[in-house]
Amino acid sequence: MAIVMLCLAAWGIYRVYEPHRNVSGAETVAVLSAPDLFHDFQIDETAANKKWVGKVIEVKGTISSVNESVNYVSINLGATTEGGINCSLLKKDLDAEDKFSTGDSIVIKGKCTGFLVDVNLVDCVVKK
Repeated sequence: MAIVMLCLAAWGIYRVYEPHRNVSGAETVAVLSAPDLFHDFQIDETAANKKWVGKVIEVKGTISSVNESVNYVSINLGATTEGGINCSLLKKDLDAEDKFSTGDSIVIKGKCTGFLVDVNLVDCVVKK
């Protein structure tokens, strides 16, 4: 029993401290425009959750806002007047020359986590 508990503790410590992984190496299941993805969630959130949550997708859109924190950049792709696609990127995953401005067209790859005012993508990378 002690060995099992030790193994579980070691696994837990590994999971807490393992390095963050973005989706750059993950297979993309779909390429969508920001308005199309937002529309899916707006029309039928339950069906959209089944279709997209947990999946890695590429979203094409126009940047409506950019917000930075200490470790993250949050890029919002405009979809409708009611919302958009919020994409969370780690600063360490960005190239030094990456500059984002409102109105720029961009393709972002990320894992969909669902809808809360905006559709949310995490572990994102910018497609070049």
